Amino acid sequence: MMNKKIFIACDVSSQKEILDLISKIHKEISGIKIGLQYITQHSPENIKELGKFNKPIFYDGKFFDIKNTLVESVKSLKELNVSYATVHLLNGLDALKAANEAAKDIDVKLLGVSVLTSFGSEDLEQLGFKDQIEDQVLRLIKIADEANLYGVICSPHEIKIIKEIAPNLKCFTPGIRRDGGGDDQKRTMSAKQALEEGSDCLIIGRPITKGDPKKNIQEILSSIN
Repeated sequence: MMNKKIFIACDVSSQKEILDLISKIHKEISGIKIGLQYITQHSPENIKELGKFNKPIFYDGKFFDIKNTLVESVKSLKELNVSYATVHLLNGLDALKAANEAAKDIDVKLLGVSVLTSFGSEDLEQLGFKDQIEDQVLRLIKIADEANLYGVICSPHEIKIIKEIAPNLKCFTPGIRRDGGGDDQKRTMSAKQALEEGSDCLIIGRPITKGDPKKNIQEILSSIN
């Protein structure tokens, strides 16, 4: 029973680990997300090997740099056969527009990172931001919309307000926990709650990978179907 709304977050280092994991659950997921833990230790050939599962690959590099470097980094994804990639919305409108044009040329959909789900308002204040979480997210979402990105990465708590101001943006949602509670994540919900809020795609890691992945994903699917 495949679910078109679940990307597995493969936060592992070993190629064998990721291949074994996906082999167990590839029929139940719709995509594969690889993050920094994996990306920094593996070659382009390793990444391309994941294509054997015939699932879209989501390259979560969270690119954040000056405009030229940002654009060239996006272009470098061309040979990896990935479908999605992340950029920080703090790159600013001009750089994001340029990066998005580069991404379209290689058929990659850009997703903008707003505020990490591990952050609370006190974390923003410590970094010098005056806005509360919701206000900061809204400010960045408007930039993503104007840059015409495909979607954004947001916590489940911001989905409704994002859909109100930028209905064309797809909401990819991390911070999914089995009981809605978090560990190092602060703005979390259960899979069912996030979908009810309007999430277009759930990004789920530890609630699936910790323990028995097959059993865990079946329980998540049962909770939302």
